[in-house]
Amino acid sequence: MCFEELKRKLLEGIDLKQGRLHLAKVSQGRFLEEENYTIHLNGERLLFAKVFYGRKPYYKEWVELFNIEEGFFGTEAEDLLLELFSKCFRRLFVEYYNDPQTTKELKSGIPPQETRLGKKLKSLGYTYFRDWYYPEGWMEGGYKLQAERL
Repeated sequence: MCFEELKRKLLEGIDLKQGRLHLAKVSQGRFLEEENYTIHLNGERLLFAKVFYGRKPYYKEWVELFNIEEGFFGTEAEDLLLELFSKCFRRLFVEYYNDPQTTKELKSGIPPQETRLGKKLKSLGYTYFRDWYYPEGWMEGGYKLQAERL
């Protein structure tokens, strides 16, 4: 499964124990290869995703999940979305400031790959981790964990 199948599956919606997860809106990003997703759970916004499909041979694909509702972390929706996105994207960014456990673990000095969120991403095959606790520049957004398959 990859980009188009992922988008189709999310547009159709996915039933979970906690309700229905679906892609409510897709809009054009800053570049031809980029789209913005608004993902809902039970009709309420759950998170945004910035999806970059890559520009071969120079730039690889990536996805960033941000403005994530606190109720997302530690749920079936989190597990499913991370699994789906991990199948298509070798680089994933997840904003974590609403994840109290990951935030606490990172602030106490636990390496990113050993946090609650990091372990989950590691189990999906990611091997390189970086904590963007101090974003550089001005377009990076909030605190996020970067996970990458090299």
